[in-house]
Amino acid sequence: MFAAAGCRITELEFDVAASAGWYSAIAGVLAGFALLAILLPLDHDAAEDDPESARHGSDGVVILACAFFSLLISSFTYAVLAGRSARTPQGAAVAAHEQLLNGVALGLTTLLLLFALRSILASYGSNRAVFLPAQQIILAGTALFGPVVLLSFQFANAVDVERLRLDPAATSCGPAGVPSGLWVNLVITVVALVAIALLALNRNRLPARNQAPTWIAKSVLGFNVAVVAWSSIVVPLLSIGVVGGAITEHVVVAVSAAATVLVAAASWSAR
Repeated sequence: MFAAAGCRITELEFDVAASAGWYSAIAGVLAGFALLAILLPLDHDAAEDDPESARHGSDGVVILACAFFSLLISSFTYAVLAGRSARTPQGAAVAAHEQLLNGVALGLTTLLLLFALRSILASYGSNRAVFLPAQQIILAGTALFGPVVLLSFQFANAVDVERLRLDPAATSCGPAGVPSGLWVNLVITVVALVAIALLALNRNRLPARNQAPTWIAKSVLGFNVAVVAWSSIVVPLLSIGVVGGAITEHVVVAVSAAATVLVAAASWSAR
């Protein structure tokens, strides 16, 4: 793909439209589960002498509501992306950019489902000890394993953007003949991974913030709305060089990394 510049990169073609169609379906199914899960706190009464249980139940409903609307939005955005034509360089650049953005939104929203499940399990006051092992697994999923998977997928999405760079001849090569843009994205990803590992190692030193999950949930919902506004209103007004450019790509990867680290920190703080 980068023969003119002598750069090495796997010459695999990625069908954004086909993948987006599946993602739209998955997001729609998850939205249905989130809507159903909102009703879970109705099957038991919180004890009047256990305000902690009531708080967790309330937090779980708030997080699930944000997750439901976010997943619904993701289903629509991926459906629109599935209709993008990638037959031209311009269409391919826009599709790759939207894939990168939607990946951030859907990944963070999926982590919200784990946030909500943990809060719901903690709301069962008398059986809280029974659910404690599961809560610890969910905590590791939201604060460690999930963020690592999300960052890995985002780096892979960024590679797709690099493959669709509009002017391959202008692509500079870094060490080992790999495009410099990939090295930049790799550095951002590795820094975020190190930050997540440090948070895990120092989790007991983080200040406790009971409202951290609900703050993150509302922020993720706002981010999903911002992605729709950006893709629908701003992107059509920008030049293809900006949309498919390296700077825009690195900014999105950096925002994704920062948001993922914040989610991990919020998860540990809500312990």
